[in-house]
Amino acid sequence: MEREQQLTQLREFDEEVQSHPENAQSYATKGFLESITQLVEYGLEQQDDGTDQYKEELKTLKDSIKAFSTILPTLYRTVCQNEAETRLWELTRSLMTLVETKLVQHGNTGVCITAIKCLQVIVLLLSKSSHLRADHRLLNVQELEKEATDVFNTIIGFLKSDTESVLTATISCLTVIVKKRPQHVKPVVSAFTAWKKSRSKDDSPVMMRNVEKALKLAFISMIKTEALSSQRTELISAFGSIGGNVAIFQRHQRAEESRRQKRAAQQQQHDAEREKRARTSTEYALPPPSPNMLVNYDITQIPLQGIVNLCMQVLQAVPIEVMSERVALLPAEGVRLAVTRPGFVRSTTPPYPPPPNQPQYNTNPRFKTEEQKIKEEQEARQVKLENKLDSDDEMDEAVPAPRPIAQEPQHVQEDKPKVQVLASVEERASQALRMQPYELAKENHLSDSDKKAMLKMSIQRIFQAEKIFQSSAVLNDTTRKAITNGTDSAAASTPSTSTTATSTSTASSSSHSQNIWLLLVAKLITRGTNMHYMPSEFKQEQDTDMAEAEEDDDDKKMVITEDTEVDLKELLLDFIIEEFASRHDLALEWLHEEYLLDKRNQRLDAGYIPNYFYWFHKLLEKAIPTLDAKDRVLTKVLLEAPELDEKTIDLIKQNLDSVPERFVPCVSTLRSLITNRPTVRFMALQVLLDLCTHDNDKMRRTSIVAVKKWNANQADVNTRVETFSIEALHVLTREKSPATAPVAAATTSTEQASEDTAWTEKDVVRHAELYFVLCTKRPSLLKELFSVYIQASELVQSYIRSQMVNMVRAIGMRSQDLLQLVREFPPGGETLVIGILSILCESKPPTREIIAAVQHISPLAQERSIDLNKLAPILAGQSLSSAAAAAAAAAAHDESITVSTE
Repeated sequence: MEREQQLTQLREFDEEVQSHPENAQSYATKGFLESITQLVEYGLEQQDDGTDQYKEELKTLKDSIKAFSTILPTLYRTVCQNEAETRLWELTRSLMTLVETKLVQHGNTGVCITAIKCLQVIVLLLSKSSHLRADHRLLNVQELEKEATDVFNTIIGFLKSDTESVLTATISCLTVIVKKRPQHVKPVVSAFTAWKKSRSKDDSPVMMRNVEKALKLAFISMIKTEALSSQRTELISAFGSIGGNVAIFQRHQRAEESRRQKRAAQQQQHDAEREKRARTSTEYALPPPSPNMLVNYDITQIPLQGIVNLCMQVLQAVPIEVMSERVALLPAEGVRLAVTRPGFVRSTTPPYPPPPNQPQYNTNPRFKTEEQKIKEEQEARQVKLENKLDSDDEMDEAVPAPRPIAQEPQHVQEDKPKVQVLASVEERASQALRMQPYELAKENHLSDSDKKAMLKMSIQRIFQAEKIFQSSAVLNDTTRKAITNGTDSAAASTPSTSTTATSTSTASSSSHSQNIWLLLVAKLITRGTNMHYMPSEFKQEQDTDMAEAEEDDDDKKMVITEDTEVDLKELLLDFIIEEFASRHDLALEWLHEEYLLDKRNQRLDAGYIPNYFYWFHKLLEKAIPTLDAKDRVLTKVLLEAPELDEKTIDLIKQNLDSVPERFVPCVSTLRSLITNRPTVRFMALQVLLDLCTHDNDKMRRTSIVAVKKWNANQADVNTRVETFSIEALHVLTREKSPATAPVAAATTSTEQASEDTAWTEKDVVRHAELYFVLCTKRPSLLKELFSVYIQASELVQSYIRSQMVNMVRAIGMRSQDLLQLVREFPPGGETLVIGILSILCESKPPTREIIAAVQHISPLAQERSIDLNKLAPILAGQSLSSAAAAAAAAAAHDESITVSTE
């Protein structure tokens, strides 16, 4: 997976899990773990060069650790339940090892704190492994608990740190561990109470005061934890030993003691009553019961069919009059409640047949079935409807009143609820057909100019809705600042937490609404105004509708022309440019919609001309001049844009040349494009490489710093940089071209013109500086220097020898590549070799390898006319400066002896 895809996946994880934490389970996969592992390993390889790119890498590293901490419980549970997840456990273990060894020792404080919080999760998981099977193939209970203890000791070791934020984070993690794993109370309490004694007197008073406050709050939290109630006395004593106010817990202790005594008294009273009941039952024993004939009969062995038949026989044996009397005795409230309660459904089960001695059909009107009642009501309603006139007033009378029930003198009338019977579907349809049709008002036709003006006004009102989100953002920032300023007091921790949660939910809601607004505007400007290209099925429907509309009235349709579309996009473009720094998200949404629309239209029509790059270039041309010199918005837009081309790189290059203040941010932007956008990687790289031979020293060196170091997975970039540096060095072997040298005036003499076309020391530095920097990283490139040196003029050779001092010193005497070149240098490079050896041994004595190399080339001195007199001190194991000083001292001594003799 490409690094850009990994970063996108990490951003999607943050967005989904932040709003819905339950979604974290869907990311507990091997693919996501591999992405996190690669991001962490890549972040560990980076070195702090002070650039914004390194800060972005640190943020990515911290987000990766947080993501791993979030999904680690799910991963551990999955491996516990499934022994076949071997690869998943290997990836999890590798990340855990990185956190335990490298990340907790990271030089950045933020990364270190995030790793400590991840260690907290590891301790909580591994220290509770009792639910594992003893024969688990991947996990061993004893090994996991031992590792949990080691990690726990590692966290305690961070109490020796000198960084305040690391100390407070460690205290917070240990407090959480103790509250959930009480077995770690004693070592944590001992470490907390002994912390101040282990500190030196040079520590900052502010740090000491803040850490002591954090320790006191940790003890208060542990004392109030119910799971640690058995050790509350020891915790209170330790709290007092670090200067805490123990009096705040005395009232709580007295109340707890009072409740304990009360419970003991109640228990004693209960025991006494139970003993008294036991004595009474012993003295006055009840007589033995009479034998039961069914005591040994198992009623569960009776067949189910037999029980059903028995119940039916009992019910059929009861006469209908008796059942009617019993029903009449039921309370009216209870019957009404049973019928009218919500969700009541009448039974549709057919009744059982009556017993043989009763009639098959019950003619009593009080006991009619529901089907009979509904059928009679429909017949009566149909007769009444046929006799009524077709009017709205008489339609209300079509619903008959409930049929009266004839009373029998021997029964009590039942108080049944009246249920309104709704009209049937056929009846309501008949009523609707009798209604007169509603006549719509006549349409007022607008001209094309009016339609365009109204459309623009609508778009502008949609743009003005952005102020709502801006005011919400300002309100959330104000609330957040107020919460931050109010968290100094420990007593205010609870309300501030609730307020923070409210503010977070409000900000999340506002952000969600703003994202919807951005997507709405982008789709409205692109797809809403583009009516020329659409899928075939929709296009056929639209053609049919428009043909019918043309037959009726040509003025009833509104077609959005290309001119209107361009005007609306110009409105959007001007709206974005007004505040590009705060509206670049809208610009990105719009660009993505334009890009997707172009792709769709190209599939439908091969001759379609895309519009994406036209509007993208126009956006950049208008937005770049409005940006601040240090603004990073341009980099974000270029990195997240759907596609880039050569003209985009040319616009950045123009920005480099036109505004010198933007040079450093633009170089950083180009480097980010090389790393994250493969389609324009080499175009952006070529711009940077051209700047590596610039006349301006500051601009050239800044560009060299940007291109000199790449990761191991960017070998193609490294190769191109080295090739360019060698080609730039080989330029010195040719004559100075008119493009490189300034054009001589017509009145200038031939001698002056020849001087202008000669290589100067500044030209040599400009073409060789990048090569010298790369040689310090890879000394094997020095063989190209010998080939250029042999072919160059004597003037260029002297400039090379004078400018390679820093490079040779940076490589040093112990480079095997350099020693090999000294032993086997090609003919013509004698002066270069002597210069290299002189630089190496100027102030330091030669190593054995250097002496051996000089001895190796000594036989070639006469053959190649090498003057080794300057290298004689090297053979003696002395540096050239010390040998020169000794020679000067000896000469002065001889001169003094001569003078005294005379």
